[in-house]
Amino acid sequence: MLQFVCDYCENLKRPDEIWITGVAAENVGTQAARREVVIDPTWRRERALLPFAVHFCSIECKDSYLAELFDKPAALLEVQGAVTEPDGRRVVRAKRKPLGEAIQSRTQTRKKTRGR
Repeated sequence: MLQFVCDYCENLKRPDEIWITGVAAENVGTQAARREVVIDPTWRRERALLPFAVHFCSIECKDSYLAELFDKPAALLEVQGAVTEPDGRRVVRAKRKPLGEAIQSRTQTRKKTRGR
């Protein structure tokens, strides 16, 4: 028996309930990180079965999940080393590093002048 659980509050979906489904993914590279969530307009069982599917019992749970997901910055990867294997594959060894440590502030304040 297959059961769907809310990804935020962990409620179980009953067959007669209308839920929200979507697909979430995170791609963390050596220079950038990207998170995305695609929310479907209606419950779609075929999408609910996908490996990266997310399930929500209410709009409030969906909104809370998204707020937490996008409120936290993703980690960056700090490359430890790279080796090219004899078969031509390149193996990169990396360690996750919190984003806060990796970014330094580079802001400048410019004074606006009229007429330019």
